Amino acid sequence: MEQEIDFKEIEQKAFRESNQDGLLELVMGICMAAMSTRLISPVLVFMLALPALLFGPVLVAMRKRFTYPRIGYVKLIPDKPKEVIRAIFLITLIVVVIIAVIFVFFGDVRDFNLWMKWIPVWGGVVLAGMFSSFGSKSGCARYYVFALWSLISGFVLSILNFEAVETGTLLYFLVMGCLLIPWGLVTFIRFLRKSTKRLQEVNDGKE
Repeated sequence: MEQEIDFKEIEQKAFRESNQDGLLELVMGICMAAMSTRLISPVLVFMLALPALLFGPVLVAMRKRFTYPRIGYVKLIPDKPKEVIRAIFLITLIVVVIIAVIFVFFGDVRDFNLWMKWIPVWGGVVLAGMFSSFGSKSGCARYYVFALWSLISGFVLSILNFEAVETGTLLYFLVMGCLLIPWGLVTFIRFLRKSTKRLQEVNDGKE
């Protein structure tokens, strides 16, 4: 009897294996926490962009150093850039329209500071969409936890009032970093221990 191939399960297993090191969460969390350092001093305004630019190169460099020597390298089919941009644009448009309608009835749609105040909601929705996509690709529940945390924190930090209008956005970066860094670090340490033990067993078997 021929067994039907479950391509979805194969895709999820490949995604889980390639992200079992926890470095995606760890590096993303560090970058987001770094972006929040603007809270310390206005001089650190460049930190809003620098961590985002360094995320990809740092993640690749760490995986070349720690992950690939232990489990090898599998090149997954990446999402098409145009589709990613289109999805982000669509989500942004939907969020902007909803917020604009709310402002028409309950605020001033021409108030720039009001728009700035609700940026965490937009960030929360965009990241929730990204994490939900990761959850679908991997079958891991933790990405849905990240998505829910992103939505809740984005909404809460938008409705709170701060002295400086950008504080809510910066705190959103910090809150996400405080979730992702410990989770990623614990996963990374467990990965190193498990893979080191596996390498030792292989070496012992050769002797």
